[in-house]
Amino acid sequence: NGTVTASLVLHDGRSELIATLIHHCSGGSTPQKRTGVMCTGPPVVNFCGHDAVGLIDDGTSYTGLCSGYDIGTGISNNLGMPGKLVPSLGLTVMGLVTDMIENPNSYYFNVHSLASYNQWHPDFRGVCRGVIELNSAPVATTTLAPMDPDDADKCYDLYSKLAMNELQEYHDNVDASASGYASFTLCANGTLSATVLVFGGVSEVIAMGIHRCHGGDTPMTKTAEMCQGPPVIAFCGENANGYLNYGVQYTEACAKYSGLGASITEGVEGTVVPNEQGETNTGELVLDIVRNPHMYFFNVHSLDSYGFWYPRDIGMCRGSMNIVQPSSFDEP
Repeated sequence: NGTVTASLVLHDGRSELIATLIHHCSGGSTPQKRTGVMCTGPPVVNFCGHDAVGLIDDGTSYTGLCSGYDIGTGISNNLGMPGKLVPSLGLTVMGLVTDMIENPNSYYFNVHSLASYNQWHPDFRGVCRGVIELNSAPVATTTLAPMDPDDADKCYDLYSKLAMNELQEYHDNVDASASGYASFTLCANGTLSATVLVFGGVSEVIAMGIHRCHGGDTPMTKTAEMCQGPPVIAFCGENANGYLNYGVQYTEACAKYSGLGASITEGVEGTVVPNEQGETNTGELVLDIVRNPHMYFFNVHSLDSYGFWYPRDIGMCRGSMNIVQPSSFDEP
């Protein structure tokens, strides 16, 4: 109905806030650059900001000044900010809200400070930003939660959309156009299987596996969008010496590209990779993937990417894990 509001709390900043906006993604060559993770694009909603000449002006006035940082707490509280539509996409407020709900990862919220504006001008990169989300994902812990006995025989269907990640780009990459789709059935009783389609690649596919995020210092590098981390389940791959070693035997070789340019590895069995303590609790691992899919990604390695990134296992294309139909389980 045209009512748009936002609340923003910022910690540990110093420079005056001069603009807060929602932007819509435009263009991009990788999944990260095409979505709110790393994309750029025009503003579509203005919130608080400074209308002074020479600052960020998108043709629509801001609804008020942003709050300054409290001297005692170092916090800027901007509660209940009204928003104003920026007519950059030619949408009505209802159309914009509908599109944002249907495609939240195509939008991001951006905060600009006077210092960041001065640093990046004439590019409006901002001081901090985040992808628009409909709700918050659960926070994963560093240890796996104990498995409920009632979950011991449950199976879960998941999938991953594959494309070259921002981390996997390199010059003269023969597999730069590789993409695909992977579907999984992961059972707490140890039955693990996947069917993986990869197309657009050139170099031989030599390994595939699910990895768990580890470390990171930004929302992107802490989660499957751009995180890195060790493999937890190995699927197909080459077991010969000199190839990528996940620490376990691959159950079969990955399918070669057909004459149509597609590699289809059907029903490949998975093997859990022991953790640092040498443990392989399949049930707890499966439930953690289901409860925290944003902390896991599926990675496909080619011979060319392995040779370029060696000794790191960066891979050719990858995608975050997603649940096909959320199953019933107790939230951690």
